[in-house]
Amino acid sequence: MKNIIILGPSRVGKSTLSSLLCKKYNFNYISGDSIRNAFINIYPQLGYTAQNTIKRVEFCKFINFIINENSIHLKRALYYVVDSAEISIKNAKKYFKNSLIICLGCKDITIEDMIQKIKTNDTKLDWTYKYDDRSLKEIAKNTIDESRRMSEECKINNVSYFDTSLDRIKTYNEILKFLERQINNHTS
Repeated sequence: MKNIIILGPSRVGKSTLSSLLCKKYNFNYISGDSIRNAFINIYPQLGYTAQNTIKRVEFCKFINFIINENSIHLKRALYYVVDSAEISIKNAKKYFKNSLIICLGCKDITIEDMIQKIKTNDTKLDWTYKYDDRSLKEIAKNTIDESRRMSEECKINNVSYFDTSLDRIKTYNEILKFLERQINNHTS
């Protein structure tokens, strides 16, 4: 078994996939958003922002430290799913060496379709819930642009990229099959 690091921009399905993996494999869950928000709100002197966290290697070091310390304290291996828009592919490869790293994105979609996808999938607990169309348009454009950039970065860094633009459930099933192969290859 390995930890799974799920990267990608906002609103591409990282948390939903994390939830599926936690249920299926009994993984523990770490939210990059929650850790970033804790740093921003509790330790403003550290200078974390939603924009600069992805560039900060200590963010990866912090998450990796928590993962390792929890296993030490319980004297057994614990496995995690980490989902984060705040970890770069380069930093993930450097600091999560014994983890499966995948990236989700929505690069093959129009801005209008991305807005509709957000509206369709949003619940009251989502941060984009009740955003106006202008704000959603900006988020959708940023998500698509970042997905395209990350897709290219995945190719360069040999990280698996999965596009959730179209049939998200089908893509989740493909990811589950991919991860099962990776997990089985690791245990044999």
